Amino acid sequence: MGEEEGDWNATIEEWLLAEGHCVAGALASVTDGAMYAAAPVAAEEGWSLLFKESYKQMLAQEDGTEKEESIDESAILKTVAEGKRPAQGLWIAGEKYTLTRQEEDDIDGSPIKVAIAGRPKKGVVIYITAIGTVIIGMFDETKSATQTVGNCRKCVHAFCEYMMGIGF
Repeated sequence: MGEEEGDWNATIEEWLLAEGHCVAGALASVTDGAMYAAAPVAAEEGWSLLFKESYKQMLAQEDGTEKEESIDESAILKTVAEGKRPAQGLWIAGEKYTLTRQEEDDIDGSPIKVAIAGRPKKGVVIYITAIGTVIIGMFDETKSATQTVGNCRKCVHAFCEYMMGIGF
């Protein structure tokens, strides 16, 4: 792990995890959806909660059959960051999430894309800054009663404000 990556990992822990409202967080590039930092840092837990290398998955088809398809989570995240709905759905660390909201927010006059997705008892809040930094916060209601979509969104929003303030 490079020094810069380590700095971002610590920053994610400070802004997204310290208050206990998110179980994990990450930063990614809008150009390819590739994550470049994740937390919690210990035992690379952030990476295991938020990312899985490309893999094959059986997916239901419109005709009721199942077909094996390749899942590229980075490409899927890029699609979400562009404000589109991925054809295969949103996959994070091998788990499928249902996109429930895709909207715009405003931070200091700059439009910010926001996506919210969930699955039973957990979910993610994704903010995309005006210059292309993707911020992902994950909550898990089984870990803490304070880990809710609302609390996670507040943390991701505050982190987005900070990132934009330093030019990201």
